[in-house]
Amino acid sequence: MQYKSARGLMAWFTLFFIWSAFVLWYHGVALLQLIMHDSNLYAFSMALRPIGSDIRPDALPVVLLMMLVLAVGAFLSSVTVAMINAVAFLFRTAGALIQAQFSHTPASRNTSSFH
Repeated sequence: MQYKSARGLMAWFTLFFIWSAFVLWYHGVALLQLIMHDSNLYAFSMALRPIGSDIRPDALPVVLLMMLVLAVGAFLSSVTVAMINAVAFLFRTAGALIQAQFSHTPASRNTSSFH
């Protein structure tokens, strides 16, 4: 098998983007509300910002959300690749054991030694 590590890397990145998109799509709003409501870093950032100096919203909640989503995507893709490899190993091992069990031929009789 050539380029096994390249295929594994492509599979990991594919799963990484799929998991990240899934987490962002289904849990993004709840995570953003959690960051803006319960995050000490966000509260510290808001306390340090001078009043009235900036009308634009702070980008820190979005940055924290993206870092969290990408970290969760990386973790879930690593776990998914590990589980796929574990299942493939179990199937290969079971197949090898079954093949070894049924591939033994019975001992051949030497009929020339009978008198």
